[in-house]
Amino acid sequence: IQFRRFLVGERWNSWLHLVRRLMDVQLSDQGDTLKWQLSGNGVFSAKLMYLDLINSGPIPRSIHI
Repeated sequence: IQFRRFLVGERWNSWLHLVRRLMDVQLSDQGDTLKWQLSGNGVFSAKLMYLDLINSGPIPRSIHI
């Protein structure tokens, strides 16, 4: 990949983070499925989402929920 500008500082760190995450992706010919990662059975739960939100620290005011 070629970039028009050099990636330095935080942009370089962000690029490395993205590359590391993409290396974990495994593609297959199977259909896509959604799985809620906060629960063991993969089903959405408002309670688990709420607990994750309050346990992840302060929520920035710029984020709408």
